[in-house]
Order: sequence, then structure tokens, then C-alpha cells
Amino acid sequence: MKARAFVAMLLAVFAADVTPSNASPLNVFSAGPRLIKLSAGSMLPQCIAGQVCLPRVAGGASTIVVGPPVLPATATRAVRPGECPGQNLGAVCGTVDVPLDRNDPNGRQLPIFFELFTHVNPGPPVSAILVNGGGPGGGTTDAFDTYVALQLFGADLDVHDLLLVDDRGRGFSGTIDCKPLQHGLEPFLKSVADCASQLGPRASLYGTGDIALDVDAVRAALGYELVDFYGASYGGADVTAYATRFGSHLRSIVLDAPTGAPNRFVIPEMSREAHSETRMVALACGRSPTCGAEHPEPAAEYKRLVDEIAAHPIAGQAHDASGNTLNVRVDEATLLAYITHNPTGRFVGTGEILAAGASMRRGDNAPLLRLEAESQFSFRTNYGNPTVFSVGAQGATGCADFRVPWRWSDSPSRRLEEWEEAIRDLPTDYFAPFSKSAATALSYAEAIACTDWELPTPANPIVEPGAKYPDTPTLVLDGDMDDNVPFGDVLRVVPLFPNSTFVPVAGSGHVTVGWSACAAELTARFIETTTPGDTSCASTPQLIFPAVGRFALLAKDAVPAEIDPAGRNRVDLQERKAVTVAVAAAIDALQRSTIGSGRDFCLRSGSFKTSYGSAQWESHLAGCAFAQDVAVTGRVSWESSYSFDADLALSGAGTAGGRIHVSGTWEAPGPVGFFHISGELGGLEVSLLVPNA
Repeated sequence: MKARAFVAMLLAVFAADVTPSNASPLNVFSAGPRLIKLSAGSMLPQCIAGQVCLPRVAGGASTIVVGPPVLPATATRAVRPGECPGQNLGAVCGTVDVPLDRNDPNGRQLPIFFELFTHVNPGPPVSAILVNGGGPGGGTTDAFDTYVALQLFGADLDVHDLLLVDDRGRGFSGTIDCKPLQHGLEPFLKSVADCASQLGPRASLYGTGDIALDVDAVRAALGYELVDFYGASYGGADVTAYATRFGSHLRSIVLDAPTGAPNRFVIPEMSREAHSETRMVALACGRSPTCGAEHPEPAAEYKRLVDEIAAHPIAGQAHDASGNTLNVRVDEATLLAYITHNPTGRFVGTGEILAAGASMRRGDNAPLLRLEAESQFSFRTNYGNPTVFSVGAQGATGCADFRVPWRWSDSPSRRLEEWEEAIRDLPTDYFAPFSKSAATALSYAEAIACTDWELPTPANPIVEPGAKYPDTPTLVLDGDMDDNVPFGDVLRVVPLFPNSTFVPVAGSGHVTVGWSACAAELTARFIETTTPGDTSCASTPQLIFPAVGRFALLAKDAVPAEIDPAGRNRVDLQERKAVTVAVAAAIDALQRSTIGSGRDFCLRSGSFKTSYGSAQWESHLAGCAFAQDVAVTGRVSWESSYSFDADLALSGAGTAGGRIHVSGTWEAPGPVGFFHISGELGGLEVSLLVPNA
């Protein structure tokens, strides 16, 4: 499928980090409302397989009141009550049977699983809020998505119910479990073919059109006349399929970074994604004063880097973010598929790529090789419990929905030939700034994994021919730094919904509610009022992501720290440069801690170890060198209030040596500020400033 294929799409589940508390989360009242206390969770992104990190919910509530866990009075006999998985959060759960194959309504039935949180106020609900975080492949009712949905829509549960439905083939709705593919037991392409063979004629029964029919069967069985539908990423396809079939039951729609165009033409989507990489890199660098000052034309510089790597790939050894030594090679395809597309963490690599390219031109390949090592991903991996994420379900739905340049009646080998023919016929600059070969490599191509899939009968499409879009109030959101479902894709969806408002969210990556408190608030408010109201908050980034302006090989090559006019600085230019690289070493350790295990080697030499707490992270640096001639040893503390505090000892040929104290904030909402540095170097007083982004 697309870049990082069957794992990168996990970004389509809510971009959030909400970790359930191990303590009892409920204050239970036998017949009345229930108070749910959600843990604040870890301070930074949750990482999947050490690679893909998802930001926490922005501005989500921590205490939520829900109604009693009972089925609505309108529920019909079609509902079969059942146990809720995992922790008891006050929901009522059950299943509704639907035909697996709607051409055989009396044949095998598929239980569609739901989880329902009821409203608090007396009387019937205004609606049920349907939530789909995308995928395809991820369950909707797993603990991760449940906590996110509660945080996002907790304020709406006064008069609305919250309904989570597992799409067919995932979660607890007849989970597809292709064990070799799910657990990495075979080479990737062989396991894909084996999964297709395992499903056989059923492979065409998992299209998003059938999923929409399932969702409405659950709605009808529970007796809701109206629903509000939030769809993120591939959840946009679910919303589109539902809206064009059951628009009369929709009270409002929120589409967040939606993949929701009527037909998923694979190659044009890949082109728009490739084009969006330049925009994302340019915004990440241009908004950071550290990076922007060094790279005043970031878009042009990124294109230059692509051309240089295409002509002269580099190779060598580097450490990943967990300290493992890897042999890596950076070429045009890996620069796109691994380093740039679906960036690590909160744009860690995105903010470093231009500085790494500049270092490469000076003969210093270490920063760029490290980015490659940290972005490395194997398709053959253990994806864990299929009820949380089913790789087979992702393939089944994705391949059923895709519009591909081959005939499904052709053999797999002939399909691949038709794919290659279609690519050859494209203009040379179709994926600019990348070449056609790089943009359609297996690590990036959307459709190659579908060549072995069987579709013996046509799948139920996302949108049926001649379908009409309802005049339902619709809010469409997309982050201006989203390269997964970029503006080009979203802008194709907006005009399809006649009563829609498009709100671009500055500084947001994929799925805006995970990056922006403004987006989360707009979403909850729109469900409540069905009007967008004042959306001006979306025009300002919630925070400016840290970026690197220069990877100095030696301290003398660094940009000097600024003199703090409020203090009494006595150190010279060289020590000001030493302070810059010392602070960079501390920040670099924190950045690596957000995307790895917290145990890693530093860029030039030395190491660090980070301990993670719910309210504070603490990193211990041992001879950690961001530049070769300044070693940093000491403690770095970063708290959930975003406050940053470090006590560092400097040594090496690039400094007279001594101790400094660094204070300020890091990754805090609002404009860029400064770290304040005090202490003594070479017996002289230090009073300096370094930008914190």
C-alpha cells in the first residue's frame, strides 16, 4: 500500500496519546451517570514499533461524565448485548448481525460490534456521535480509540450518545487474521499473497460501501434517527460512503484529513503526496528561527537535496533512535519513503533534513545517515493483536476500494505489467521533485501490494454511480503540514459536500485534533451547534516545532548563542558557540527520546538514557557530543508543563570547560522563546540565550 504500507496508515487512527490509568477509572453510580477519569498519559507521542509516533489529543478533557451503561429504549431485538472488551469505562456493548455477502442475505452472518456511551441529561439524545479514526485496518473500539473519542467528544455527552462501531474485518467485527502477514512469519510479499489466498472469494466483501451498510444496520437496530459522523483520514471514506447512501440520517459531519473522494485513483494520490513533501519540509524549517535563518529558501533547498541524493546516494553505519547500529543507504527512494514521508515523531526528521543535507555537502554524512537509520522500517514485522490492527483487513478494504490501472480479471503477473505500463506513460515530472522510479518503489507505492489480491466479484464502492451528497452541515479540516492526506486530496472532497466549510489548520500534521487544541475545540463545538463559528484560531500554529539550522562538526562552526542583555556575560565568541552545541546536545537527546527507547548514542560520541514519567522526563547525558569537540555530561528535565531545566558540564577541545544551567520551555504552545543559560566557563560568567525552536 502507501509509504510504510501497512503500518504508516496507523496514523489514520486518532493522532493522540492517551494512556489509560492503571487505577480504577470509574466512580460508579449504580443507576445514574458515571464519572470517568482519564489519565493524562505519557507526555509525548505514543510510538508504534518504535517508528510511528502519534501526538496526544490536543485540549482533550481529563474528566468526563457519561450516562448509565444501558441500551437506549429505542433498541430493537436485532441488538445482541455483549461484554465490553478491556476496562469497564461505563459503556454498553453488543453486536448486530449483517450478511457477510449481501448478494446472499440468508447466508453467513457477520456480527458487527459496537460500544455505546449514553448521554447524561434526561430525555432522549439529540443524536449518536459516530466516530471512525480511519485505517483501514484499525479497530474502533480498542482502548486507544475509545479514550481518544471520549476526550474529544466528552463535552458533547450531555445530550448526545457516543457510538463506536468496528468496521467489518477489524476490531471485534469478524476480525481478519492472516497470521503470517500479521506476525511477520513470512517474507512480506509472500504473506500478502497468502492472505489474499486465505480470503479467496471473500476478498471483495470488505469494501467501504459494505461498511456503510453495516454502520446503518447498527444505527437502525439501536433506534437512532439522527447521527453526527466524525471521520479521520480513511474514516473520511467511511463518512462519504455513509453520507451518499443514508444522508437523511445525518445531523452533521466532520471530516478530518479525509480520504473521501468518490474513487481512490491510486497514482494521482501518490503524486499529490509526493508534491506535498516539499511544502511540509519548507513549513517546518521556515517557522523555526533556528532553521529559517540558515535556510532562507527551504523549498528550493529540499529540491536540491533530492537531486543530489538521486545522483549520488550515500551509505554507511548509523544508530537508530534506540541505539542499534544499522548499515544504511540513502537514495532517492528512501529519502522519500522513509525520511520524509510520514515523519518520525513531531516532525523530528522533517526539521533536520535541510541541515543534514547541508552537512552532507561539507562531507559530513552522519546527520543524514542517522535520519535514515531512525526511519528504517521493515514491512515484515509483528503487528500484534489483530483486533487492534488487522493487516489483512487493511489489505482487504484498501484493495477493494482502490482504483488501479489493471483489470482484476488479469493474473497477478499481468497486473504488475499493467502497473508498470501506466507508470511509463506518465509525464517525467509527474511526481516532482521525485522521479517516477523513486515515487513508485515498493516502499512507497499504494497499489503494488494489491497485485496478488483476488476480487472475483466487484466490491461495493465508496460511492455508487449517480449518488448524491446530502446538504448536511459539514466541517472539513486538514493540517498544512499533512503529507499523508495533503491539501490536494482534501480540496477534492470539500466541494462534494454542498454545505461544507473548509478550515486549514496551521502547524498541524495528519489528523488535526491530535495536533491542535483549536481543531479539537472546533470539532466538538461543530457537533454541538452544527455551525463552525469563529475559526480564526486555526490560522496560528499551536506550537513551532524544534528544527535544526546547522550540524556543526566542530564548535567553531556553530552559530554563537546570543548575549542575554539582562545578565552579565563574560565569555567570548568561542564559548558562546560551545554553549550552542551543548544545548543542542541536550535537545537532541530529548528528540531521540520521543521516537526511540530512551537509550541511544549521541550524534558524534557519548550516550544518554531517559526515564519516562507521566509528569516528567529525565535524561542523563554521558559525554554526549553534538559537535565533536564539546562533550556534555549532566541531567536534563522536561515536565508536562513544558518547562525545561538542565545542569550540564562541558569539556573538550572546543571549550574552556565548566558548568552551565539551562532553563526555559520546550515544545510549549505559543511563539518561540529562548533558553536562558547561566553558569561559568573557563572561570567566566555566562549569561546567554538560545532559541528553543
